[in-house]
Amino acid sequence: MNLLDEFKTTLKEKGYKVTLQREKILDTVIKNEHSQLTSEEIYNIIKKDYPNMGIATIYRTMHIFEDANIVRKFDNDENGVRYELIDMNDKYQHPHFICTKCGEIFAVKDFNLNLIENELKKSYKFEIVNYDVKVYGICPKCLKIQ
Repeated sequence: MNLLDEFKTTLKEKGYKVTLQREKILDTVIKNEHSQLTSEEIYNIIKKDYPNMGIATIYRTMHIFEDANIVRKFDNDENGVRYELIDMNDKYQHPHFICTKCGEIFAVKDFNLNLIENELKKSYKFEIVNYDVKVYGICPKCLKIQ
């Protein structure tokens, strides 16, 4: 089963219909799985092939995808809300590097925060359900420009 089919099954299991519009939006998110896209960016990609799809449909659908645990909302402060495809192997949202010069976002995939998580659980008696780690700095490309 491919990723599109897996997520379509997830939508159905959560009680959502898989409409042509939702499938096109989902396909766009999957094709850009290594990016964090805004609803507007998704709209700009889709409107080339589907000019009748409205931006409101994108907003509503992204909320549905978030509810169905297909995407995670990522608030980049300066650049607004972005969405990224959930990796089913990630227990929590992975950290991100954000370049303060160009604004590019880099997902940090293979970084283990277990030490911090365990220390927080031990010290504060919290059951962690998720976390959002953002590290700001200057990316290698912008460092070369300086």
